[in-house]
Amino acid sequence: MSSKQLHHITNTTDNGEVEARCSQRLQNNPLVPPSDGSCPINQLPPEILSLIFEHGTAAENLEETDEEGSVTWSEFQERRGEDKEEEGSGDQKGQVQEEKDEHESDEEGSDSDCECCDDDSELSSDSEIFLPFRFAVSQVCRHWRTVALETPSLWTKIEISCMDQSPYEKVTAFLERSKSLPLDIYIDSEPPDDLSDDEDVPEELSKVDLDGLLALLVPHVPRWGSLEVHVGSYEHMYTILKAVSDPSVPPAAQLRDLQLYHHEESDGHSTTFSKPEYSDHFTLFSGSAPQLRSISLWGVHVDWTQSWLRSSHLVELELAYHTQDVRAHWSTFSAMLRAVAPTLEKLCLEQSGPSGSPGEWTIEPGTPEWSIDVNNPILLPKLIQLELAFIPPFEVISLLRKLCMPSLKGLALDFDDEDYTDLVTYLVGPTTTAATTAIASTSSCKESPSLLRGLESLKIAGLPCNEQSIEQMYSELVNLESLNLSMYHLSSPFFGNLYPQPPLKLEESGVPDTTVSYRVLLPRLTTLFISNVPGHVVRHFVHERQRVGAPLRMVFVDQNTIVTPEEESWLKKNLEKFDYFEGSDDEDSDDEESLGPSCVWDSCEDWDAENDSFESGSE
Repeated sequence: MSSKQLHHITNTTDNGEVEARCSQRLQNNPLVPPSDGSCPINQLPPEILSLIFEHGTAAENLEETDEEGSVTWSEFQERRGEDKEEEGSGDQKGQVQEEKDEHESDEEGSDSDCECCDDDSELSSDSEIFLPFRFAVSQVCRHWRTVALETPSLWTKIEISCMDQSPYEKVTAFLERSKSLPLDIYIDSEPPDDLSDDEDVPEELSKVDLDGLLALLVPHVPRWGSLEVHVGSYEHMYTILKAVSDPSVPPAAQLRDLQLYHHEESDGHSTTFSKPEYSDHFTLFSGSAPQLRSISLWGVHVDWTQSWLRSSHLVELELAYHTQDVRAHWSTFSAMLRAVAPTLEKLCLEQSGPSGSPGEWTIEPGTPEWSIDVNNPILLPKLIQLELAFIPPFEVISLLRKLCMPSLKGLALDFDDEDYTDLVTYLVGPTTTAATTAIASTSSCKESPSLLRGLESLKIAGLPCNEQSIEQMYSELVNLESLNLSMYHLSSPFFGNLYPQPPLKLEESGVPDTTVSYRVLLPRLTTLFISNVPGHVVRHFVHERQRVGAPLRMVFVDQNTIVTPEEESWLKKNLEKFDYFEGSDDEDSDDEESLGPSCVWDSCEDWDAENDSFESGSE
């Protein structure tokens, strides 16, 4: 045998060994499908596959929440009620029929069949349309569909908008598939506000459609875990309130969150409800929802004496936009707060609160509500967040005097039209806190340092007051770590006073000196949310705080702020985090008077630090 033939045999043998080794490796490669057409994932027990589906659905819900939230203030979320992305593609009835057709065709095959759907028409032909995870996994193959349909937790979230139409087959299917699990229900009767110009604006849900929807949902009230409703017309809210207040409706035994929002425009100065024909104060769920943890009533009034407003589990209470004639009397309002006091952590009062004038906020001897300490300040030992908005100065001061909040860490203020200097004076003065020896027995309180001293976060969207009050307020905020300023509606000192202040002699000489001690208000401030302040000014401010040894760690600016690439690059290099956040709707103003503190911006024009390349006013 020649050497050439021997070499050929050797090469052939080597190639065969290489191919065998490659084949063996491919058999163990999870990215290569099996040659026999089997589906290894179906070797998983249905219980494990079901858990995977649950995890995927939960992750999708979390991602949707993150996308809606953008960046928010660390202590206070932006106002709720933004439109949520509607589930699925096309019209609801068509999607449900599509699922039915697929299910029927699947039943014609064998149980062992695990071939994936080859017909792309089973899914949306538009790649930009989002197909929810639970629908996607239920359309892969018969086995996955069976597991998905038998996993109740995938079908507990029911969302309805004005884009949906009766007979609400999707709702019927979800109610059946979710079996006995608690339901999370979201109803938005208003047209979406993000439609393009060439899209037809749908009308609000008709009363007929709403009645049909409620006929499906109300029998399942004992299963409701959360209810969130948004309406533009109070007639729709009235229909819902009336439906769940029928004597035949059982208690909402599992309801944890109740959020009812009426967004119809109204006169903020009116003292009477604009639609007296809908002024009934209903008792919902037979007056019982013992597990409630969160209540939000925006422009929606109910029977304020019903027991679920005094839930022993209540953590958050939000009351907003109530005219005087539909509010709770002081005796009812105070009794409600005292009942939820042991657990309440967040209280929001926005153009709402008790009815009547502060002079009427007392309970006289001889009345059913009278007790020896009934007029003492209301002790809220766990309250850590307080939001107050659009309440007259004398009312908000009187209300604060009625509250005892020893654990308060976060405060949000949003006022307009009047002078709130007296409120600031009250806030910087001694306040009432619970006497440690009396917490367990009575609600007696004692005076202590100002309410501002204990704050760690503060949001100010509107606070008309004089300049001296602003400095006094900032001087008290010695423990503040997070500040949110909406400069659309604030005077320039709210931002200008945050700059380090040099000693008087140095100020007169105009010569920088880093060896002297500057006066810095809010010395512990690390996080700043700021609106309507130009990017170059934000950069200047961050630099100045760094220079005197009081640096910020995180800065967030309104998404409408003009920040140049160079400014953004500098801010990201000199901060742990720099980002944008979505401001509230009322900040999108073109009013020249709301364009902010021009004197502060002008003061930055002459700044020229030698060891910083920043040129102020750069575009």
